[in-house]
Amino acid sequence: MNTIEMRVQSAQADPGKTEQLMSDYLPFLKKQITGMQDLMLEYDDMLSLAMLTFLNCIRQYSPQKGNFLSFCKICIKNRLIDEGRKQMGYRSKVIAFEPKEEEESGQMSDAEAKVSWQLYEKDQERNALSEEIQLLSDVLDAYGIRWEELPRICPKQERSRKNCLMIARAVVEEPDYRKGLIRQHRLPQAELAAQLKVSAKTIEKHRKYIITLAILLMGDYPGIRTFLPKYREVN
Repeated sequence: MNTIEMRVQSAQADPGKTEQLMSDYLPFLKKQITGMQDLMLEYDDMLSLAMLTFLNCIRQYSPQKGNFLSFCKICIKNRLIDEGRKQMGYRSKVIAFEPKEEEESGQMSDAEAKVSWQLYEKDQERNALSEEIQLLSDVLDAYGIRWEELPRICPKQERSRKNCLMIARAVVEEPDYRKGLIRQHRLPQAELAAQLKVSAKTIEKHRKYIITLAILLMGDYPGIRTFLPKYREVN
């Protein structure tokens, strides 16, 4: 089956296929900007940003990011929101030098506009986090891990959580370990135990939690990663 993920990987190897991929998924891109007209951006500008983000997603995509279109949705929404924030900042500076006629005209005041924008931002952040959770859930499902069981498998002791994060980073930073996790869904428990001087039984006990941390470190989950203590980016 010629899935979107297969087409993306093919376009990564042959950039000449990118244009056709973009053309085929233009309706998808147009759908993503529907309902986001209140970002103070022109429709054509939003579509251009969505197209550029789509191209960037093609370059950045890897199988551990899960479903490609779900990955794109999050990236496009975040990109548009970021641009909307910039435009709002610019508009606020311009308004500061204009006569105040809102009260007479019945238009929204600067304070009301600011509160409205803050509420909108919070709503967008909640939606983005919800989409991240769904994307992560889809990826974890391939490893036999359910989102609902994460609170149960998370170690109770802080020391154990730190050890698991250390092990997850070691998996992500070592190419062979990383490849084995992505392709075979396995942890090299004996090798990790010897390298990090930890018990193999400990790795087995917290295997699902360690895999979850490794996926978070590798993938595009900025909202969820804020809950990780002392997180640092792993490329």
